[in-house]
Order: sequence, then structure tokens, then C-alpha cells
Amino acid sequence: MSRTEKPGTEDQSKTLVALSHPVRDSRRFASLSLQEQQDRVRRADPSTRYRMILEVADGRALVQSLASQDLFLTIKELGRDEVPELVSMASGEQLTAFVDLDCWRKDLIDAPEALHWLALAMTESEDKVLEAALSIDFELLVLIMRNFVQVLRGAQAFHDEDNPADRSKCIGGYEMEMLQPKYAKLVRSMLDCLYRLDEGFYTHLMEVLRWELPSSLEENAFQSHCERLQDLGFPDPSQAREIYAWVDPDTFDVAQYRRYPGMVETEQPPGFVLSVVRARDLLGKVLAAGLDDASGWDLTYLANKVLVADGIDFGDREQLQGAMDKVYGYLNLALEHLCHTDEQRATQLFGDTYLLPLFRLGYSLTLQLQRQARRLLGSSIGPWLDGVWQQSLDIVAMGQPHCPRVLDEPSVEGSRPYRNMSDVRRVKDLLDTADATRRLFEEHFPFRLPVPDELDLSGCQPEEAQAVGLRHFFLTALANRLLGRGFDPTPLPAAELAALHGRVCRDKALAEALREETRTWLQTLEPLAWSFVETCLHCWDDALCPLRADMLDPRFVDGLLIRTA
Repeated sequence: MSRTEKPGTEDQSKTLVALSHPVRDSRRFASLSLQEQQDRVRRADPSTRYRMILEVADGRALVQSLASQDLFLTIKELGRDEVPELVSMASGEQLTAFVDLDCWRKDLIDAPEALHWLALAMTESEDKVLEAALSIDFELLVLIMRNFVQVLRGAQAFHDEDNPADRSKCIGGYEMEMLQPKYAKLVRSMLDCLYRLDEGFYTHLMEVLRWELPSSLEENAFQSHCERLQDLGFPDPSQAREIYAWVDPDTFDVAQYRRYPGMVETEQPPGFVLSVVRARDLLGKVLAAGLDDASGWDLTYLANKVLVADGIDFGDREQLQGAMDKVYGYLNLALEHLCHTDEQRATQLFGDTYLLPLFRLGYSLTLQLQRQARRLLGSSIGPWLDGVWQQSLDIVAMGQPHCPRVLDEPSVEGSRPYRNMSDVRRVKDLLDTADATRRLFEEHFPFRLPVPDELDLSGCQPEEAQAVGLRHFFLTALANRLLGRGFDPTPLPAAELAALHGRVCRDKALAEALREETRTWLQTLEPLAWSFVETCLHCWDDALCPLRADMLDPRFVDGLLIRTA
């Protein structure tokens, strides 16, 4: 069984056309068999692929040997109007696929876009007009032309003395109305060419346009469109969304999803699933060894399911990259979860297992994090989260689980797909710390957190609930205890700031005895919550202790609820 090498490997660098010696390399490439040329081309990037096609004597045969999806992505990447020769060399099956992939908006066809594809396929000569019309799916051709032409009457119009035909509207014995003046010249030119070159085909087309009910035509064409997409590996949208079905990572049994030998594909899988993606981590090592055709097709079908489920524009390179990053991220999570760092076991598992269950496993690992984040946001501490916690939990709880970029770099906002188990562990540690902090407030502390509408800050600093976070409640309660009162977040009188400074600070820094006493106390309650408490104490270390006790301004003391009135 053939194997597909990952673009960028040493093997590919030896076999792809080297641009530094174009004459020598073009001769070498041209001397290869069609099968060898096809294998080189499908693993190349779009620009190199285009140059390689132009270098061979029979570019048409090479183009028509490529997977429709690979050729479509190449044309879209390079610009459809910049490489019309690739469109004109495509087979009817490939041209039909281009329209299927680019011109349907749910159950409606974008007829002008489809006509543009047809026009590019017919640019070489009149014979190419007929060839394209004969080779493209006939039902699809009828649907496209139905948006531009209304056949009014047939040959009998020329014998109707009371209502003679308007010969300016006639082509080949049929009187017609051009429905979109902008495209009338192009459409008339195409129809005239078809009439002159194949009158029988032209007559059949006109009769179908004349008598077929538009509703029936649209329904049948859409059904055929869906069936062709399924043949390319694109499922029905309702079926595609099943890729996000939950599986329990704790009970997942990979042996249940072993891929047994089945029907052997007669064609090699498309190369886009490898050329588009920057593979990494354990999966990157697996892919570097190459893929057999069964795994390549399985990966293609999985990628296409994600494209459909997420509503991705099949021809948008950036959206495709994002979708493939997601596919590779979840597959890598599954491999690392099951195999840790064992590359040999991961390679065998990847080759022997259906990839859809692995994708679901990787997704479910992140779904666990999402569910935990949503529980935390809905708990009593949810309204009072701020800073990194608020930013991170909001991202983790999103509809499609994502990893917060702030965990990579503290100053970076936004999110990215999960890539490896290190991402999962870091997010899990963050959520576990937040959960331990929740238990502090809900199970251990002798007070209840208010809801924002209940918090009365009249005559206080901060003045509004939006400026208050968990640290304010904890540090205010701790301050009250240090000043001889109960552990309670009742706003501290401004006049007592100096006394608090004396109990908290030593030599313009937080007293180590207080830090250790607080740590010891936390160890008896919720050890995992120490990082939260330590962050709170940093507020005093940074914004209270460096100041003079007799010059403390409540407006600039962070982390305390202070009554100024």
C-alpha cells in the first residue's frame, strides 16, 4: 500500500522540483511517469504545483489525475482568474466539483459564480465550450442556465403568423428571454456555440429548460449536489455535527475503534490534509513517517466533516488552516492522552484506529474543561472573577473550547486551538485552583459572597461593584481579623489603614511571618487555593507596604474595601 509523505520531510525535499535549477529539474520531472508526477504534485504547495503542471508535455492528463479538492484549493489559492488554464484543463467531474464546492449557499446555487467557472473552462476554443458542457453534470448545467435563460417558444414560433417570433431573441429555432442583461452576451455566445457544434445536445438542453418545473429542477439538482459532496467525503451537515459527540475520556477503549481492512480506494487521498497543516508534537512525529492510503482517506473524511460542521468556506485558505489546526490539535490530544510520549505506539494506533473516535476523544478532553469553567462562572465566585481568571474562564467556557493565549504570554489576549496535553494540564490547573478558591468562599469562610446588586458601596472605595474582585473580599476579611475583628469583608474604616500597615508590613515589604501564617492556615482548608491567596498578598506587598503609613490614600490602596465616609 502506498504511503503519503508529509510535506517538508527530507524525502520530499529530494523529489520536488528544485527552483534553483529550473531547466535540469523540469527535464527530470517531465521524464517521470504520470503516477510519479501525480505523487510529486499532490504533495507540493500550490505555487510549486502550478509550475510543475506547466512543465510537462501533457498537463491536462496530470491535472485530471489530481483529486478534485486538491485542484480546487490550488486554483483558489493562486486566484481563479489568474490561472484559467488550470480550469480549462480540468475534467467535467472536476469542474462539477468546483461548482459544488464554491457556488452553493445552503440549498441555493450562486448562478453568476457558477457561470464564471463555466466561462473559465471554455476559454481555450469553441471545442472547449462543447467539451465542458458535455462533461459537466447535465442537471447542474440546466440549473445554472435556468438562472439566465427563459425559453419562450420552440420551432412553432416561426410558423405563428399572428404572433411571429422575435428573431433577435432566437438561437437555433428557440425563442428565449435573457433574464440577466449583465450576462446576456456571454450566455448567448455559449448557446450559439453549442447549437453550431452539437445541435442534438443543444435541442435537448433547450427542451429541458423549456418544460422542467423550476421547483423540481432545483430540488433534484440540490439532491444530486449533496450526493456528489458525499462522494467527495463531505457529509450532510446534520451528520457532520456528530463529530462533536461526547465520549468519556475515563472509559474510552481504543480497541473498540480498530480499523479493519475494508474496500481499497482506487485513488490516492488528497494531499491538502498534509500540505495545509503545520503538524507538531506527537502527531507531527507520526505524520513524518508518512500515511498509508487508508489513513490518508480517513483523515480527509474527518477534515471534511469539520469543514461542513463548522460552516467553513471550502476555498478559503485561512479558514481551512484554522479547521485543520483544530483537527490536528484534537487528534494530537488523543494520541498524547493514550500514548503519552511513546512515538511507536502512537504511530501504530494512528494507523490501526478510526480517526473520528480519536477526534471525539481529544475534543471531549477540552469539553471537560469547558464544563468545569461554566460551573465556576455560574457559582458564587463567578461575578467576582477578574484579571487572568476572568479572561481565561470566559475563553475556556466558549461554545468551541479554546485555550487562552494569556497562559502562553501574560500580556497576550485572545485564544487559540488546543494543541497538546500540556495545554490541557495548564488549563486544568487554573480551573482546579479556581475551584479550590470557590470552596474557600462557599464551604470554609464564615460569610456569603453577595451578588453584585446586593453590594452596597456607598461612601466606599472602590465606589462601584464592577471594580471589585475576589481579592477585595478576602483581603478585607483578613484585615478585619488582623485588627481584632471577625473574618468578614465589612469595609474597613479609612482611619484604620495605618494600624493595618503596622500589622502587615516590615521594612516596606509584606511580613514573612504573616505570609507563612496564612500559608499554614490555608493548608488546613484548601491547599490548592494558595496561589489565589498568594496573589492577594502580593497586592499588599506591591501597593500597601512600600507606602508610608501616615500617607495612605484609600483611592490607591488595591484589594481592600475601605469606608471613607
